[in-house]
Amino acid sequence: MKKYINPYAFLALVAFLSACKVSKDIPVPKSATPEAFRGATGSDTSSIAALPVKQFIREAELQELVDTALARNYDLQIAVKNIESSELLFKQSKLGNIPSLNFQVTANSNRPSDNSLNGLSTSQFLKTSHVEDYNANLGLSWEADIWGKIRSQKQAALATYLQTNEAKKAVQTRLVANVA
Repeated sequence: MKKYINPYAFLALVAFLSACKVSKDIPVPKSATPEAFRGATGSDTSSIAALPVKQFIREAELQELVDTALARNYDLQIAVKNIESSELLFKQSKLGNIPSLNFQVTANSNRPSDNSLNGLSTSQFLKTSHVEDYNANLGLSWEADIWGKIRSQKQAALATYLQTNEAKKAVQTRLVANVA
């Protein structure tokens, strides 16, 4: 008796076993950013970027124009709202490991027809023409972070928050430069 091995079953088994494998964490590469720009010594720590706008622009009229532009610019207001929303999402992602509690209450009232067998039996035995049904459920659930899903969501929310914060700085810098 000769046994044949189905090649499709073998491929399906190999695919199934390879799908169950958990990947290893990939190490984050070290940053290639130099310590100092173009070999500058560490003694000069002042930079134009570190100066406040009021120190950099000294003319009173120009400072007033910049302040007005910063207060009334729609792009900057949108950037601030994006920062607020991403901050809320980041705070929400921190709560991923907390169990959730669900509570549900339902009430039903059913009136069977007087012409049906159920309607006749209800009115004879229960001495009422309708049936009331009340239900309350309480559920507690918790998700274990086995594969790092919650941790990854936290990292993504933090990256989004930092991205929106830097976008606001870029919009503000461009606005000040355009006004000046």
